[in-house]
Amino acid sequence: MNTFTISLKPLENHMSSDIYISSALFSHVKCKHEFTLTVGSITKEVEATVFQHRECCFMMSEALFTDFRFPYEAHQLRGIYEENTFRLGPVISIVTEVREDEELFGSISVFCKEFVQACKELGCFCYVSKLSDVKSLSPKGYVYRADRWVYSDVPFPGIVHNRIHARKTEQTADFQTFKTFLKEHDVPFFNARYLNKWTVFQQLKDVVHLLPYLPKTYQLRSRQDLLDALELHDDVFLKPVHGSQGKNIFKISKKEKYILDYTTFTQTYEKEYESLYDLFETLYSQLKRQGFLIQEGISLQTYKQCPFDFRILCHKKDDLTWKITSIVTRVSKPGNFVSNLARGGDIHPPQQVLTQLYDSKTTRHILSLLKEIAIEICTQLSHPSELYAEFGIDLAIDQEGKPWIIEVNVKPSKQSDSSAFSVRPSTKALLDYCLHATNFQFPKEDL
Repeated sequence: MNTFTISLKPLENHMSSDIYISSALFSHVKCKHEFTLTVGSITKEVEATVFQHRECCFMMSEALFTDFRFPYEAHQLRGIYEENTFRLGPVISIVTEVREDEELFGSISVFCKEFVQACKELGCFCYVSKLSDVKSLSPKGYVYRADRWVYSDVPFPGIVHNRIHARKTEQTADFQTFKTFLKEHDVPFFNARYLNKWTVFQQLKDVVHLLPYLPKTYQLRSRQDLLDALELHDDVFLKPVHGSQGKNIFKISKKEKYILDYTTFTQTYEKEYESLYDLFETLYSQLKRQGFLIQEGISLQTYKQCPFDFRILCHKKDDLTWKITSIVTRVSKPGNFVSNLARGGDIHPPQQVLTQLYDSKTTRHILSLLKEIAIEICTQLSHPSELYAEFGIDLAIDQEGKPWIIEVNVKPSKQSDSSAFSVRPSTKALLDYCLHATNFQFPKEDL
């Protein structure tokens, strides 16, 4: 099997055939003039004319570009040649919601542009599509051309990255039909769906060596469940099972009175309550709208008197192996009990924070243990029937330096804390996995 990077170029004016193959490529693979060319789901038998050129490239007519559903302009792709067949790709689709304003893809607009840039550098073709765009073998999507997104015909994808924001969308019949369609055409689809917090807890609590790092967690079904939890714990958190970005969390502390703190609700609640009954009745209208769970409060370690946690980004390297791509410390805003960036938290390097609190040996031990726990979580949440290639793991440490599992994010935030545009390691890691899953990763390649 021959692997190489190949350029697709529009024909020059003096050329009359539909397709030309460069002498460098023709000699490299020792192919015939008649061969099979495959891009996405489209396969064509072609007869090419050889032209003198030192690069590996094809020059094609506008009609042939249209047949393969590519914009009529130069593209750089990866190529695999075997048995007189060229397979070009990979073609990657990011599926998300599309808005009618400047931020076309909402909070992942910058990420989409960043991913496209990384694809161009590494010889891949990427576009962004709506759920309805990729339900046929002749899809449409948004291609980044001349500094803007253009909606056009695109090739059928070899892999699809799910970045749909709305959990309700994943419950629709359209979404299920979409997943079935991709499965029928052997198209990998990740991350398969949102996981709710209770499901994650249920899976991880059965892992003996992870159980010591899991806060006690209970389903909130009635006032009695909350009463029972507060009999066992002085502080508890009420978290929506489908929540994200630190939204809609209640903290309840049992002192002489019941003390309430919370995030991001439009309604203003009282700070203190004489009885749990009064507190529960006040919250009931909010709690019944969506499922909540109860989690014991942990006395978290603080940095400059603010609690902090660690966001560990993990990516799948191949069918079985996970790696840690980045780890940052998120320090909460003064007065807040959540450290999410969306709630005003700040990012710091882990070493900077930990070395202010511990000696170098203890710092290394804590970081090593955090990484081991994160990788084990990814391994345990991997599912044979649902593909996941990225997790954002939130871990924290208590006053004694013991790690605790706070949350697992299936679609971690893609907002950048830097004003300078660059391709982040996490974006490169996602692309690396796409190359592996589509069999376009070159031998011994490590992106």
